[in-house]
Amino acid sequence: MAGFAVRGFEIISKLALYLLTARMLGAAEAGLFFLCLTWASWLSTFGRMGIDRALTRHLGAELGLYQGLEARRTLVIGVLRVTAVGAALGLLTVLAARILAFHVFNDPALATPLMCGAIAVSGMATTFTLTAALAGAGRTTSAQFLQNAFWPALTVLSLLLGARDATTLVTAMGVAIWICGAIALAIFAADHARFAANLPPEDLASGQALEPMPPLMRTAWPLMVVEMVQATIVSLPVLLLGMVADAADVGAFSVALRISMLVWMVLVSLGTVASPRFATLHRRGDMAGLAALNRQIQLLGAGLGGGVCVMMIVVPETLLGILSPEFVMASLPLMILAAGQAVNALYTGQDVLLAMTGNGGTLQRLNLAQLAMVLLLSLVFIPLGGAVGAAIATAVATAQGGIGTAMVVRWLLPAARPLAALPMPSRLRPFLTARTG
Repeated sequence: MAGFAVRGFEIISKLALYLLTARMLGAAEAGLFFLCLTWASWLSTFGRMGIDRALTRHLGAELGLYQGLEARRTLVIGVLRVTAVGAALGLLTVLAARILAFHVFNDPALATPLMCGAIAVSGMATTFTLTAALAGAGRTTSAQFLQNAFWPALTVLSLLLGARDATTLVTAMGVAIWICGAIALAIFAADHARFAANLPPEDLASGQALEPMPPLMRTAWPLMVVEMVQATIVSLPVLLLGMVADAADVGAFSVALRISMLVWMVLVSLGTVASPRFATLHRRGDMAGLAALNRQIQLLGAGLGGGVCVMMIVVPETLLGILSPEFVMASLPLMILAAGQAVNALYTGQDVLLAMTGNGGTLQRLNLAQLAMVLLLSLVFIPLGGAVGAAIATAVATAQGGIGTAMVVRWLLPAARPLAALPMPSRLRPFLTARTG
């Protein structure tokens, strides 16, 4: 319930951010802001290198068996690596900002806000890794609040205090994200007792020693691909649209996309809450418990997410008009995006289940197939249909992810199979077979 309360606050804060950005900055400046937000979200995913989701699994598994020292060592190594790479990508953003603005997006006004977006690039890399680790440590409510809700609220505050252009707003957003990272670090410092000792890693049921967890980077590498693909599915259509459309069109589509992603936020909330429990149950070999939890998460996601999608499909003009009359033109893209999210909601949590049970290699291949789909459809439909084409590419890839992960769970983890999962065609199984860790 606390997690849902945080998600409710997140939805309110992000809707307020989109609404006030659209009304106070106008379509053109809002378009620049959303391009910078998309760039920071996408590039910071490279900086995390899959370590964030790997830390969720490792800390959930180790702390679930009272391996505090091992969990602390893994946490420190992972966060230091991400911080270094995130800083390098932030510097790269500063150096490449003018080239991107003038020669890629054909909008010189984008250069300065993109330079300031370097703060958000490095901040998202470090902060989101710390919050993913918090989720693994069982602090799922704090993790969700800091990763998804508090920094948008602080950014809204900067708007209320006078931010009236994309550069100022992007800078304020970056600072807000770093503040959330500092709070996450303080929570770990206050929770040091859980990371102070190891108990003998014995299976409580059988008394036999458990298999050790794989090295952090073995878990992280396939999940890095997963994270990058998921970020690319959301970011690529926006970035390609920015190359062929003006900032106002990009702003309208970005708003529609982010409204549709409110459903995704609910699904992520459920997955975040379940992820450490998935890891613990799998390591203990409790397949009955794993199946019960999986189906509970699936039904909750289908009910909650599906209801929101119906609203987006039935009254898109009303939802967009609340933000700004300028964005009503994105009604059809919003309907298309909501349809893709509805299919994804039907199979809530299946990607998280694969990640938390050591099937990262297979999940990686599924996501590469999604990447190929969104790239192909974007190149074909965006030049032809603009925002509608971008919506088609995003929606198809989103639905493909939900269906594909459910099929794989039914195949690889039959005891925990989700409801209404399609069978995996035998001819696809060799392609999806991958070393797991």
